[in-house]
Amino acid sequence: MPKSTPTTPPLDREAKRRLAVIRHVEEITGNVAMSCRYFGISRQAYYTWYRRHQAEGVEGLRTRSG
Repeated sequence: MPKSTPTTPPLDREAKRRLAVIRHVEEITGNVAMSCRYFGISRQAYYTWYRRHQAEGVEGLRTRSG
């Protein structure tokens, strides 16, 4: 019997949005401030998401309960 690999649940809506912001900076504008204005977020929020994405991958973008 083959081993089943654990599957991760799909990303929630907010995690997808965070990934979209990061990709927008990397692939479209190359400009953090411009992308943040476009998406209506602070640069501080962007860099928090970016650091988590660098450290943990896409899983780091999931919403964390407080």
